[in-house]
Amino acid sequence: MLTKLQGERYQVVQVLGQSLFGQTYLVQDTHLPDHPTCVVKHFLPSSQCPIPVEIRRRLFTREVEALKKLDNYDLVPHLLAHFEDNLEFYLVQQFIEGHPLTAELSPGDSWSQSKVFQLLYEVLSILNFVHSYGLIHRDVKPSNILRRKQDNRLVLIDFGAVKPIWNQLILNQAKTSNFIPLEYTTIAIGTPGYMPHEQQRGKPRPNSDIYALGMIAIQALTGVHPTQLPEDRNTNEILWQELAQVNDELALILNKMVCYHFQDRYNSAKEALEALAPLTHLYTSTQEWAPTLIPQNVTFDNQNSLPEQNVKQVFGNNPSAPLFNNQTSDISELEIVELLSKLYTPTQESAPTSRLDNDQTISISPGKLTLLIGLMLGVVSSLIFIVFSYWSVQVIGPIPQIQNSSSEPPEGLR
Repeated sequence: MLTKLQGERYQVVQVLGQSLFGQTYLVQDTHLPDHPTCVVKHFLPSSQCPIPVEIRRRLFTREVEALKKLDNYDLVPHLLAHFEDNLEFYLVQQFIEGHPLTAELSPGDSWSQSKVFQLLYEVLSILNFVHSYGLIHRDVKPSNILRRKQDNRLVLIDFGAVKPIWNQLILNQAKTSNFIPLEYTTIAIGTPGYMPHEQQRGKPRPNSDIYALGMIAIQALTGVHPTQLPEDRNTNEILWQELAQVNDELALILNKMVCYHFQDRYNSAKEALEALAPLTHLYTSTQEWAPTLIPQNVTFDNQNSLPEQNVKQVFGNNPSAPLFNNQTSDISELEIVELLSKLYTPTQESAPTSRLDNDQTISISPGKLTLLIGLMLGVVSSLIFIVFSYWSVQVIGPIPQIQNSSSEPPEGLR
């Protein structure tokens, strides 16, 4: 195993993984203060890929260019550096602290529909960004999706497969060179169970990534690994709905994501996001498992109808006034009672706000204050009317005096 890379700069701490296309190391950068941790990928090692160095260098350059396009996005690892050392090629990427989704996908355990819905929205949002640059991940699987420790957001990693059809580049080189064995022109990148038919044939498309994500969602709902799910013998479609409790609308979306033929799937991640949008109100109200946001690059027609409890959950206990006013339209009955009690208390008559049990301050707009004053005046007017009515009855119809039945006869009659 390597212990040092590029002039003794990167100290290898651990081997994270290896495959035909590269080896991945967890390293410390000894040239920077505090020796920060990062990830180094050995790109197409010559010991495993007998490809001429000129072709490996060209593929490496294309890989670097592809990863630089994703550098301004927070939900993929950033490319920190890249270098060539002794005719070997290396990528240095940001280390994401967190755990892979495989830790949450235990066999036999199923996720709630709300959690699956959030998974789809977050990862589709990332794929939408990646695909917008003409890149295909080609290895979307649970171990390549991390739940970031600092904020619980999902992050897509291992972009060693984003090379824009590098097999085709090798094939083109093979036409003018005798150095490339034929078998290297037909290598399919991907993982069984998550890799669709066209990708197995070495012809991935953007919706090949959508297929992989759909299979992860089905695995989460059923607790069954994709390789163990039955298939329809006539259509090759995955049979899974009887193994899960799922809303018909969500099941319809998942079935389209994992159609056997790519032309029957959603054409893009954006299209899949738009299909999920009408279901937002069904799942956001029960979303208690993760403090993550619905992706902001998708516009929902019913976004303003999110309940107040979700606004508190997403934005915390102290949202800004403009944002809070956009999400809520009325003051609750509890707030009205507390406001009235404060108005009737002499020591708090000048308080412009009321504080709930969770210390969240709610501002009273002039319109609402007028409503409260009107309510008070109405109560006082009603009391005055009752008193006046009672007084009127006493004046018009006084109670008759009862005469004494034992009174004596007049003196003249005695």
